[in-house]
Amino acid sequence: MVAAPQLEIYYDGSCAFCQWARAVIEPWDTHSRLSFLDYNDPQVAASTAFSPEELDREMHLRDPYGVWTAGFMAWAGVLRVLPRLAWLGWLLGRPPLRWFGPSLYRWVAGHRNLLPGIPQPCTPESCASRQRPT
Repeated sequence: MVAAPQLEIYYDGSCAFCQWARAVIEPWDTHSRLSFLDYNDPQVAASTAFSPEELDREMHLRDPYGVWTAGFMAWAGVLRVLPRLAWLGWLLGRPPLRWFGPSLYRWVAGHRNLLPGIPQPCTPESCASRQRPT
């Protein structure tokens, strides 16, 4: 069997919501198609064409061909490569979801530290005791 192309997900590894989202999605990656890269690492950030502000504003995804997507459509791309969630990624890329999805994504991204059930951002003291997802 030919290995599936890998998607590089550029995310904020210091963001509690981003860590939570990664921990939720990784178990669905049964074919090891996703590679999570923390853009807070200077070498990772240097491998992109984006400013720190752009990277912080929304998740970025690079496909095996070097094509970048961000935000809502990046999440749709992630879901499309997960065998059991591909249908959802396909659905998110179609009207009407594709029309209002980016606005919803921007709202969630802007309020990610206020959403119920999401770990609160850590302080230097609490980060030492919190384990990051692997």
